[in-house]
Amino acid sequence: MASIYDVAKLAGVSKTLVSRVINDQKGVSEKSRKKILDAMDELDYRPNAIARSLVLQKTNIIGVIMDSLCQAYYFDFIKGIEQEIEKSSYEVLFCSARDDVEAKKKYVDFFSQGRTDGFIMYGSNVRDHKLIEELEHSRMPMVIVENDVDGLNINNICVDNRYGSEVMIEYLIQQGCKNIYHVTGDLAVKAAIDRMEGYRAALKKHGVECREDMIIQADFTVEGGCQAMRNALEKGMEKLPDAIYFGSDATAAGGMIALEEKGIRIPEDIKVAGFDNDFIVLPDRKPRRLTTLAQPMFEMGVNAARLLLDDIKDNPEKKKRIIYYPELVIGETT
Repeated sequence: MASIYDVAKLAGVSKTLVSRVINDQKGVSEKSRKKILDAMDELDYRPNAIARSLVLQKTNIIGVIMDSLCQAYYFDFIKGIEQEIEKSSYEVLFCSARDDVEAKKKYVDFFSQGRTDGFIMYGSNVRDHKLIEELEHSRMPMVIVENDVDGLNINNICVDNRYGSEVMIEYLIQQGCKNIYHVTGDLAVKAAIDRMEGYRAALKKHGVECREDMIIQADFTVEGGCQAMRNALEKGMEKLPDAIYFGSDATAAGGMIALEEKGIRIPEDIKVAGFDNDFIVLPDRKPRRLTTLAQPMFEMGVNAARLLLDDIKDNPEKKKRIIYYPELVIGETT
């Protein structure tokens, strides 16, 4: 394997001059630069990335911390980051924190110790808030995605989940629904809390009753939605709702299983709506397009990467905040 000394010898220049070319520094004539580049090509020389990063104080790597890398829901966001990063000189390192704030802290520490030039952190768990507040005082370029950090001077991309719920409830009311239940997502996650609060606000705005028994706690999984709906049906409902608005499409898919087990037809007997525009296909069941709320996940990934690269390049004193508003997607379930 060729070394920097071999390149210098073949090009007939000093090791210092070769180092300047590798690190794109000034003080090298065009003639010498060409000789060095030709020698590197001939020897198939590849600069040591670690040594180069020490000289330039740059790694040309960004980190991305996700709650999960396996769920299809996140794939468009990941694609958006990858597509934008491919246009630059950077590489990207993805990692999964498995919705664990301690794991996120470890990855933040790892990325901040000269191993990356900045990072993106995705997730809206309430437990992350203290960590995000601490990061406001860090000089490390970063972008926080999904967790609403209004009031902090930190690059932030988020979705107005409350607005999305209000849009959905208004649509269901326009469809003639007067008795609308809500099955929540995981209430340890701010997105789920905001969606629930948007549901309450929309009912109040339209003068529609909102009792506490109309809100059923679940999580963001098919299994959680199914079990929560089964429990609610077993306890008995005084009157079957006109519609049920679920905190996510996965939750809705599970809830639909429980409803259909009881012979309840969708949408003839009850209308069902979700959130995320996450097409869920269940084994042995005919795929049905849910009425839901779509988030521009690909665009969010693209802009997260752009914000981070801009922060790395210019380090602006005032950070940026981008808010997306979900769009209503009418499917077969309403």
